[in-house]
Amino acid sequence: MNDMTTYTMYGQNSSWKTQLCSEISKENTKKYETVRVAGWVHFIRDKGKIIFIQLRDASGLCQITLNETKSPEEAFKNAKQLSLESIISVEGIIKEDARSINGAELIPSIIFILSKAEPKIPIDINEKVPFDKDTEFRFRELSIRTKRVQAIMNVKSEIAFAVRNFFRKNGFFELFTPYILSTATEGGAEKFETSYFGKKAFLAQSCQFYKQAAVQTHEKVFGIIPSWRAEKSRTPKHITEFHQIENEIAFGTNDTIMEIQENLLHEVVKHVKEHSNSELVLLNRTDLKIPELPMKRVTFAEAKKILREKLNFEEPADADFTTPEETALSKYFPDPFFITKFPTHLRGIYYETDPENEKLTDSMDCVAPEGYGEMSSGGQRVASKDRLLKRLEIANMDPSNFEWYIRMFEYGFPPHAGYGLGFERLIRWICGLEHIREGILFPRTPDLVTP
Repeated sequence: MNDMTTYTMYGQNSSWKTQLCSEISKENTKKYETVRVAGWVHFIRDKGKIIFIQLRDASGLCQITLNETKSPEEAFKNAKQLSLESIISVEGIIKEDARSINGAELIPSIIFILSKAEPKIPIDINEKVPFDKDTEFRFRELSIRTKRVQAIMNVKSEIAFAVRNFFRKNGFFELFTPYILSTATEGGAEKFETSYFGKKAFLAQSCQFYKQAAVQTHEKVFGIIPSWRAEKSRTPKHITEFHQIENEIAFGTNDTIMEIQENLLHEVVKHVKEHSNSELVLLNRTDLKIPELPMKRVTFAEAKKILREKLNFEEPADADFTTPEETALSKYFPDPFFITKFPTHLRGIYYETDPENEKLTDSMDCVAPEGYGEMSSGGQRVASKDRLLKRLEIANMDPSNFEWYIRMFEYGFPPHAGYGLGFERLIRWICGLEHIREGILFPRTPDLVTP
């Protein structure tokens, strides 16, 4: 997590807080004459004449101590009225106390009650009383206050920062694409259909066609782009609304994008371990390893052979990986790895075939270790109109549905390659989450559309 410094409200002064809770520390006892903090009442211990309050804000916790004989009457009276999760603003002085959080406590002169919480909260924000996942997501507007969810979202923010930083420093242009499309880009994926001024339209399953178009101008593009798929699967890695780290590069190959991905993963995990160590400790994820370079590559046929000969699977050699197969492979290899040369019938129309075997595609999947499974898919793209029409014919798809996309290849188009890496799948692996929905502030699944 990035270090948070003195609280500022850009463009205006805050009348409610001048410092963060984390600044109520031994080091700051003589730095400030008077401070004001604001946040949520995290814990209260009322011993009659002495009241201890733990106040929480985005930076952490601080302790506020009141004494009936020493504290101002109004401040002590207000403290007596407080319930957990009430919002207060507290003005006072910092006093060193080795027993308190950060070696200091706040001795208040004024307590403002900004918003009083109902005394009975559906879940325990302190997480001392366990609650199940159904309860967590039914009251998601409250569970996001917990330290665990805050830690996950902090890591997610750092991952997004690291992704953008990696691509920008390597000369990539950030991409923004439409979300309402006239044609489904992923033929095999379930679609969300909607009406668009009397015409049929779809929520974007991916930005595939648009990132390909963008390489005509910028050559090297990336984006963290939202996607929607009407996935009915209720597995730990499926969700109906998610983001993908999209990357496409002109004059690139399948080898190019594998090199980009392995370096991206290396840099992202390294960044998280350097900047989110406290979050990884809270999530019990200190065993996360920075991927070694280069990452291992195995062909689809080699992966099937491992499944058959070493892991006792008997699925057809040319069938896509079942969920148990994918999980087994993910556990078999100790680090992230690539599976290459997928059969043509298992890939989309925009994948180019392998130059040595028309029955295979020049493509790859990137798979996370520890059973977390596939994170990305990509490969060399079809870059000619004739080749694209042939792929559409094989897939039994109507070319009239892809008019502008086909037209794009009539006027000179470079060889190119790209992939989409599931942003939340990456978060699930890095944070060690049981289910992908834990990495989303307000997730959407077949069973969740509120809050």
